[in-house]
Amino acid sequence: MDATAPLATDVPTVQTLLGRACRTYESNALATFEGESISYGEAWERAGALASALSEMGLRPGDRVGLMMSNRLGYVVADLACVRGGYVKVAMNDMLTREEYEHIASDSGSKVLVVDEGFLGTASDLAEEIPTVEDVVVFGDSAPEGAIAASRRIEAHLGSAPDVEVDPDDVALFQYTGGTTGKPKGAKHTQYGLAICLLAHVLELDIRPNERLLLTTPLPHSAGYALSAGMIRGAHAHITQGFDPEAFLRAVEDNDITWSWMVPTMIYRVLDHERLSATDVSSLETLVYGGAPIASDRLEEALEAFGQVFIQLYGQSEIPNIGTTLPKHDHTTEAGEKLDSCGRATAMADVRIASLEDRTDTAALPPGEEGEILLRAPYRMTGYHGLPEKTAATVVDGWIRTGDIGRMDEEGYVYHLDRDSDMIITGGLNVYTTNVEDKLMTHPDVRDVAVIGVPDDDWGEAVHAVVVPEAGADLTAEDVRSFADERLADYKKPKSTEFVDALPTTPYGKVDKKALREPHWADHDRDIA
Repeated sequence: MDATAPLATDVPTVQTLLGRACRTYESNALATFEGESISYGEAWERAGALASALSEMGLRPGDRVGLMMSNRLGYVVADLACVRGGYVKVAMNDMLTREEYEHIASDSGSKVLVVDEGFLGTASDLAEEIPTVEDVVVFGDSAPEGAIAASRRIEAHLGSAPDVEVDPDDVALFQYTGGTTGKPKGAKHTQYGLAICLLAHVLELDIRPNERLLLTTPLPHSAGYALSAGMIRGAHAHITQGFDPEAFLRAVEDNDITWSWMVPTMIYRVLDHERLSATDVSSLETLVYGGAPIASDRLEEALEAFGQVFIQLYGQSEIPNIGTTLPKHDHTTEAGEKLDSCGRATAMADVRIASLEDRTDTAALPPGEEGEILLRAPYRMTGYHGLPEKTAATVVDGWIRTGDIGRMDEEGYVYHLDRDSDMIITGGLNVYTTNVEDKLMTHPDVRDVAVIGVPDDDWGEAVHAVVVPEAGADLTAEDVRSFADERLADYKKPKSTEFVDALPTTPYGKVDKKALREPHWADHDRDIA
């Protein structure tokens, strides 16, 4: 590879950033999965060959390529093939429903679906049903009739790659939203915006040269940003298929992992695992978490176990991940209320709290007042694919209206109170579910909890707690009520409690409150989104 190859443009693009990384770290290991590794040079070469094969099949720069793959080395190659060919990546989480795959593949206009063997049946069906889908390319041992074997096409095109120079304004990614308030929407991100976003990840998430990353969450979501950002620094990513607390701890110790990415529930599982006390986690220098609020008492427990290595982030598909961060120096037991915040605006982002009542008003509210969290950054989406009205309602005066409720203190720390769609209005009073959950999580017999609003003839909505008890705990609804009596105002206390073995989650690791609300509101005239 030519380490002196010039950049295609003076303005950074994803193609130039990752191409330079693969030239610079050509012989270094890029990723390892189940004992097999691929180097930067090999990944870039094989991605070029796949991009050539896709071009031969009729794809042109700007065409959409749907990735339906679990975490594996093939995903890395397919991702980089989109980069090399100038194709628009449409990455689909491997935990989506069949209906969601169909919607995203159709809505995006994907021409080719690149899949692993586990999704071959679904992809083949979609190819027959969706007019835009022309081919299915499969990573695996073999490809049945009607599908194209990725390995054969790659081997046939080794040494070639499309001669494509992308423009900074070209769309590089459709990042589909989680769909918690309706069907997933395709947030469009340009080559320039995504490049700046990856640089923001490096800067704000303390990704250092030659990091050893451990990525256990789906690569089509936040972990994929971490993988690409890590490439800029020559990182070696250890990728797993799914999360298991014991496997996580073993991987940290065996591979001297320095950096990892988690959601709060994963942190809880590690803290509760018996192996933690016997595991050497001293190599870990950075643990990034986000995606959902973290219980303050569990965070203090995590600081005791891992040290001052935590960074919290807050963002959305519309401004991926890097809107605010709570950095390591704020993660101390002496930080007080700041540990309840999601930090302050990052170096390239702006944040403010604006009116919830008038969504056209983006003026900042005074410190301490509650309202909607607004974000702005050079890496915000250009809009939702095919949804001009929803784009206009979300992007106002250059700001992303997040749909999250929060407040900001005098020092600029942002406190995420709830999703607007999750807030309970009972008897005219607002109840922030995260506040109730945080209090209930301090009960020693509560392993996990979600709070939702359910129908109430007198109050409109009533507070309802869905509790996962600790193993072996003899927890009752009366216990929960008594505990809440001492810690919550009357209107915030759960009026009813149910016990479950586990909370449902979305494909992105967040508690699926829409699913929890649905049976309660099925016979009522209310949008349960």
